[in-house]
Amino acid sequence: MKRILKEYDLKMAKSNKFKIKKTHNIGSPDAETDDDLFEVFVDIENLELILDTKSQKSILIGRTGSGKSAIIRYLKENCESIQGINPESMSLRFLSNSTILNYFKSLGINLNLFYKVLWKHVFVVELMKLYFDEADSQKKASIFQGLIDKIQGSKVKKTAQKQRVVEYMKNWTDDFWNKTEYRIQKLEKTIQKEFANSMGMNLEALQLKISEGSSESEKILIEAKNKAESIIHATQANELMDIIEILKEDFFCDHQKKYFIVIDDLDKEWIGDEIRYDLIGSMIEVIKEFRQFKGVKIVISLRENLNEMVFSGIKNKGGQREKFKPMFSNIEWSEEELEILLDNRLKRLSENQLNVKNAFYKSRRGKNTGIDYVLERTFHRPRDIISFVNHALENANNKEYFTSDILSKAEPSYSLDRFHALEDEWSENYGRLGKITEFLRGIQNGFKLKSLNEDQFAEAYVIE
Repeated sequence: MKRILKEYDLKMAKSNKFKIKKTHNIGSPDAETDDDLFEVFVDIENLELILDTKSQKSILIGRTGSGKSAIIRYLKENCESIQGINPESMSLRFLSNSTILNYFKSLGINLNLFYKVLWKHVFVVELMKLYFDEADSQKKASIFQGLIDKIQGSKVKKTAQKQRVVEYMKNWTDDFWNKTEYRIQKLEKTIQKEFANSMGMNLEALQLKISEGSSESEKILIEAKNKAESIIHATQANELMDIIEILKEDFFCDHQKKYFIVIDDLDKEWIGDEIRYDLIGSMIEVIKEFRQFKGVKIVISLRENLNEMVFSGIKNKGGQREKFKPMFSNIEWSEEELEILLDNRLKRLSENQLNVKNAFYKSRRGKNTGIDYVLERTFHRPRDIISFVNHALENANNKEYFTSDILSKAEPSYSLDRFHALEDEWSENYGRLGKITEFLRGIQNGFKLKSLNEDQFAEAYVIE
């Protein structure tokens, strides 16, 4: 009887083994659309440093699919006082078409200071909203007045400084809660008005005067440039600097109470490239300055290729990569961490019946295991391994584990997807990768230089 029961138990255990279906997947390669993200989340070292407001680490650097957006999503889900800024919703495209800013550019004026003021104002407003937990629109007026009262009663001893801040706040009373776009447009209009007043004529008249080409027009051009630079420097606004000082001393002075501002999707087309790199560069400088606020962390995610473009773009405009390096949190995954990630996802898919240990074929005659095969064909990023396994699932109908044949069949479609992703990721830096690598198509692994077709090579690199 015992033998019969044992055979029955073995038969049932065998029949209950998880069967892989074509319709299965272990989640979305994109953190933004991954419904299972928090159930399978892997707590890597970068997260701990980002959550620590005493740590300088605040800029998440990594390739596409390395987990930057996942960490941003985690912060939004788990931090109490947090505000996300969507670059696209800021509607800053008007800056690219700004008459006065484009004119200043034509004069060779460095607009970095203006962009820094822009971000300082944005961050100050968002932090104030977080501090007062602004939720009820009816309370806006009393909240704002309470802020002014608190500033007047602050520890700062300089009465003149307090008064400048109060006047600054009162000037923004009606517009304080408006969208960022509106507030920035107001700054832009203020600059244009001040420039016209300083020159004694509007921009159209000034441009006409300069175009005459006379000796007088040369003098006017020099004067215009000097006054433009003076106005841009003046936008550093003593009032804004004063309010930052007061916020530092009286509002954000305790690491126990944490406030987060997070910005993702800077790689999207939220503004023209000719200004985007400068805006991101100036933002990074401002984030460094806001490190003086205790308990405050401004976190942005920055794709590796965009980081390269930004720092080549702000060369000699106020930023050097080295001085911002302590702020960078480079996301790199070990093989062990990737296996944990995959283990979590396989267990969730199979209700704990499938894991890394039993899902892949074992080592044969000293060769690599199935999981080694997968890892070697990734850039050690979560997106790669999720994508590869999803492709393998499509080829593993009713199997109990991934055989070598299944993984081999999954590789071509996975590799094509990854190559297209590589093109999208680096085209901003290096152009049409698909075109310039065409001559490599069909060449066997481990090719020699003499096997290259020189005509194809020349067509891709010389003729174009």
